[in-house]
Amino acid sequence: MKDLREVLGNLWQLGKFSVVGIANTAIDFGVFMLLHGRIGLAYSLSQVVSYSCGMTNSYLWNKYWTFKSTRRVHIEEVARFVLVNLASLGVALLLLFLFRGKGKMGAAESKALATFGSLVVNFLGNKLWVFRER
Repeated sequence: MKDLREVLGNLWQLGKFSVVGIANTAIDFGVFMLLHGRIGLAYSLSQVVSYSCGMTNSYLWNKYWTFKSTRRVHIEEVARFVLVNLASLGVALLLLFLFRGKGKMGAAESKALATFGSLVVNFLGNKLWVFRER
């Protein structure tokens, strides 16, 4: 019975992470399209700014809602969160470079593929390292 509760708890957590992820993605995508698509800022700088906006939203919602962390905000947790997100950002930038820079795909398509690629790194890092109960 304990195993079933743990599985269901993990699935519920994944669902909440996904809801937060949708919000983060909307923020990230919207800011990216505004900066790169409308204003014409370079895709790499647009990605850094848009990702940072989504990352801030992600930390707050995932800490307090998804993973229900009761620990006070501390530098080690924030540093881990930033490292996971920098790794995710690196994956997204690499994929944007490949799809948009080299492959000449459209901005929206490139961004969608880059977002999906970085999602895996982000979830695993947060689940297994940043917000893991110690």
